[in-house]
Amino acid sequence: MSVLVSPEHIFARRAIVRGPLEPLAASLAADLEPLLNREIHFPAHKAMLSREGGRCARDGTLLEFDPFRPHEHRCARCGEVHRGEAHDRYWIYWYQLWLAERAVHAATLSSLGVDGRFAALAEGILEGYVDRYISYPNVDNVLGPARLFFSTYLESIWLLQICIAVDLLGGNRSPLGARVRDRIIEPARSIIAEYDEGGSNRQVWNDAALLAAALLLDDARCAEDAVYGRSGVATQLSNGLLSDGTWFEGENYHLFAHRGLWYGVTMAERAGLALSDALTDRFQCGFSIPFATALPDLTLPSRRDSQYAISLRQWRVAEHLELGLARANDPAIVGALERLYRDVIPRRHTGRSTSAADVERNAQPSALSRTDLGWRALLCARPALPSLDPVEPRSRLLRAQGIAVFRRDGGESYVALDYGESGGGHGHPDRLNILLVDGETRWLDDYGTGSYVDPSLHWYRSTLAHNAPLVNGQSQRRVSGALRAYDERGAAGWIVATAEEIGRGVSIERTMVVLSGYCIDEVDWRAEDDISIDVPFHADVDLDRGTGTLEVAELLGGQGTEDGFRFAFDAARQRASAGACVHGRAAHGAQSLQLWARCNRDAEWWRAVGPGPPGGGDRGFRFVRARAPTGRHQAVFSWRDAVSAVDFGDDIRVTMRDGSTHAHRRTETGWHIDLTAGGARSSIDLGGYVSDGRQIGSELLQRCDEPATLALAASGRTLVVELAEPHYRRSERAWANAGRPTALVAMQVQARLLDLGIAVMGSDLTFAAAEAANPYDNEHADVNGDGVQLYIRGAGGLSAWMLVPEPGSTTVRVRSIEGWSAAHGVRATWRRTDDGYRMDVVLDPVPEALDVVINEMPHGRQRRRGQLVMSGSAGEFVYLRGDRHEMERLIRLRVTDE
Repeated sequence: MSVLVSPEHIFARRAIVRGPLEPLAASLAADLEPLLNREIHFPAHKAMLSREGGRCARDGTLLEFDPFRPHEHRCARCGEVHRGEAHDRYWIYWYQLWLAERAVHAATLSSLGVDGRFAALAEGILEGYVDRYISYPNVDNVLGPARLFFSTYLESIWLLQICIAVDLLGGNRSPLGARVRDRIIEPARSIIAEYDEGGSNRQVWNDAALLAAALLLDDARCAEDAVYGRSGVATQLSNGLLSDGTWFEGENYHLFAHRGLWYGVTMAERAGLALSDALTDRFQCGFSIPFATALPDLTLPSRRDSQYAISLRQWRVAEHLELGLARANDPAIVGALERLYRDVIPRRHTGRSTSAADVERNAQPSALSRTDLGWRALLCARPALPSLDPVEPRSRLLRAQGIAVFRRDGGESYVALDYGESGGGHGHPDRLNILLVDGETRWLDDYGTGSYVDPSLHWYRSTLAHNAPLVNGQSQRRVSGALRAYDERGAAGWIVATAEEIGRGVSIERTMVVLSGYCIDEVDWRAEDDISIDVPFHADVDLDRGTGTLEVAELLGGQGTEDGFRFAFDAARQRASAGACVHGRAAHGAQSLQLWARCNRDAEWWRAVGPGPPGGGDRGFRFVRARAPTGRHQAVFSWRDAVSAVDFGDDIRVTMRDGSTHAHRRTETGWHIDLTAGGARSSIDLGGYVSDGRQIGSELLQRCDEPATLALAASGRTLVVELAEPHYRRSERAWANAGRPTALVAMQVQARLLDLGIAVMGSDLTFAAAEAANPYDNEHADVNGDGVQLYIRGAGGLSAWMLVPEPGSTTVRVRSIEGWSAAHGVRATWRRTDDGYRMDVVLDPVPEALDVVINEMPHGRQRRRGQLVMSGSAGEFVYLRGDRHEMERLIRLRVTDE
């Protein structure tokens, strides 16, 4: 057995299957019992994709799949049973995948010694395909050549199951294995190899199937090409998976593609086809990353061509997390598994027994346990799980993907701005799209995409169907947005992002400021000519009568296929003069969402009706329209009745229901909030500006052969550098397996001074005490604790300090590092943040060069785990470095007038 697991691995797993994983083995065996005494059905026709097939004629719902009822197809929503060739031929699509998975499912149980009867079942399925595969016609396909299906990637998923099944049954050594090789594997891989889809989730599965086939056929050249070729596994890892571990096409496609990558990576490792540590680390990040953007009810945001409201509480997701945990200890995976295994929702049918290989049929959320996992877990999961400790969901910025998620109220309130990666062919023209969810109430939602063969697809792919701005009634140009600023400080956070050329000569900037119970939304536009700009809000807001009469009017907009206006109806509008405040409310049961808004141009507030979530009927929505070359929309959204009043002036003054007030205003360096409660006053300053709209990151700073140069504006504009994977100096664990430590270093020139703001995320705050002794070696004790090592070069020479926060105060203990002089002055304070700490350092005067090294020391260790090095790590290790640093690595600073 050489494809997925070795004979030695199988032998060792037999004891585990008889021990801690016996309940899972018994559960999987029970799924196959109905097949043991039944004649195996093989469809006479290939699958067919049609508009009607597989969906309810009444509401468009995907029909249930029952592998034992090829001619009766029930709608789960209305209960109607549908019949006819179109439904039967679509049923074949699911059935062929289901049957192939039963083969590998049965072969797994047989190889692990669970029951000898399962070998006969697997062999019977393979024999049936040996006799039939070539007879299926390679015609009438939708997306690439295929015999059984209408798309190549489906043939790939099917072939992958066949390859693993025959391998588990003995591979090419048996007569059956030889027939499978000649009659199925060789012709199927020839078809698949014809269709290279480049950078695509589908090509991931083509790669996996081609690799499995090459290994069984002892074809070393094709195996290497499947891994290292132009569109091979390594390319998908480096180009398809972004640097934050997300798949470029969005969460829905991430889950699908990453499962395919698991096969590719696992088989490549088994075959000795090495992948770089950087790629496998990025791959490891991908197991838990969907939880970073998940909504409070653990469903995925329906971004891009996604099915609507996919729940993560499914056995397939739990299994994939367990496969990730089997590869490496990852706290993020442990936290995600705790969410899934926590017994807080009803137990439902999981759908595992009707699973169609690795093609999703997303089920309703269900309580889960390890007995719900699949055959992959039986082969590869850990015998026992570590302690599953709960982890509260946190705000998160995924810079490579380009989405920021702000979580409040213990994770129950969720505000997101989706600004960045366009998503390729599965992307939507929805840059600067916002989402707002409170618990299970989706106030501002993304509806994803329904059926690819239904005309409603064009609505869901329009800008108008999103909470995103559009120009002159036309959907946005397909562009990616850019981050301008991001900061998260306890109860307040903000993000500023831009989209250039979203329309010809049009630039739009969107700012979101999020606190508990409300958020502020500002949309600024700038154009070369007079333009019309629409900002939709997909909530049915009823505006106050004081706004003006709602008058029926013809809704004019782009008539392009995917401009969306052809789907909108029952349109009416209210007019608001420039500077007028508009107030309204939307209701959902006993809950409400309040809106206060102002535009500095004359505006029209339109209400219209359009398709809601796929299969969910029509929904009312609002959009505000203004016409001018420049302008600004401002809005405040309040949920849970948190806000009682909003006044727009030079400040945005928000009066809370408890009587406290928050006065917001934009400043040269960010966003300032004055908070007043009774006689107490405080303030919050949000910064985090990114220079010139670009993130200063790995491309500039990861090279250590020549020092980088950073330009600082004499005007005081803040420059932010993110420290993440390219800057991580590791010990035992690479960055991904070490919990993905990150930090932000913000630099601002103030006269002759340099202000450094160092925000460290994910810190356990393990600061060494001043009197601590190091029982392990001759290094100073504080190198084995959280803290900052700061190195500078100035006119007076070199200086370096170890900066260690002292708990219970804002004091930072400053120790001069041996071997460096103390020619400069330094002042520092610190404070705790929600997920770590922030240190503010003042250097006098501005140095010529500097470097920042951040030690990270999680609980339970004796020595630090690693360091984040601003000048880049270049794959270095942290061992034996103490507080020493090379002076030639310092980053040069240049103060400019811009």
